[in-house]
Amino acid sequence: MNNMTPQAAREISAGISFPGRKMDFGFRFEDLPRYWFGNDAFKSTLMNGLSCLFLEGERLFIDAVRDNEHLIKDERLKEQVKNFIKQEAIHGHEHHTLSEYLDTLGYPATKVEAEERAVRLFLKKYVSAKDRLAITCAVEHFTAMLAHQMLTNDELTGEMDPRIREMWKWHAIEETEHKGVCFDVYEAIGGSYGRRVFHMATITMTFVTRLSIVQARFLWRDKQLFKWSTWKSAFRFYWKTPALIPAIWRQYRDYYRRDFHPWQHDNRELLEGWVAEHDNYKTV
Repeated sequence: MNNMTPQAAREISAGISFPGRKMDFGFRFEDLPRYWFGNDAFKSTLMNGLSCLFLEGERLFIDAVRDNEHLIKDERLKEQVKNFIKQEAIHGHEHHTLSEYLDTLGYPATKVEAEERAVRLFLKKYVSAKDRLAITCAVEHFTAMLAHQMLTNDELTGEMDPRIREMWKWHAIEETEHKGVCFDVYEAIGGSYGRRVFHMATITMTFVTRLSIVQARFLWRDKQLFKWSTWKSAFRFYWKTPALIPAIWRQYRDYYRRDFHPWQHDNRELLEGWVAEHDNYKTV
């Protein structure tokens, strides 16, 4: 985190324009090897498990911003919300398609999606719109941190099959483009600091636990859960190479600052580079 003021970060956020994109990745999931991430069971099932959480996660985010949208006065932010919804809906569709493919490999991917749907509907019924928006801000910060690593850390993406790596990098770019939108909506409707950090603390526990459980189910299906090589790969991934936990720790900790804004982590140059290199999409 640099010394940028929250106001300067808000001005950057307000100036970010982004469309929805329907991508043409030029491959079928059926063409991928089972362990498409470095021929490694742990890393492949981790990313597959994460993907299974996206469909209903994206719908949770869309519900949260829609249920608070009527309180937004700023027309520019309203336009960003519309494009945020477009991007998240397309993300959910792409990751659901991957889940359907994972089902054919014997993983309970769409079953996980159904379980997540039940959680989303429970939250929509029993949790206030402002709290659901605070939850969304917390998860969006997680996705922004992971997106930055996906776009900058070659040790993270270098062993991915290059075809699906393009899908993850597209998702990462769009998560970066709209990383300030939910936070700006939360501030615009008068969301408090206490509510924001409370939900980050709880989401940290629930998100990590849920992802770990889903991945364990996938590894159990492959008879890889109790293999020493799996646990060795996990330790190396989180702490050695690409050392994901140390890599995101400072950015994670910054969320607890009272003067935090997502665009104080200014990585706009990544957006410009990706757009200049890609034309395999249709804007919507």
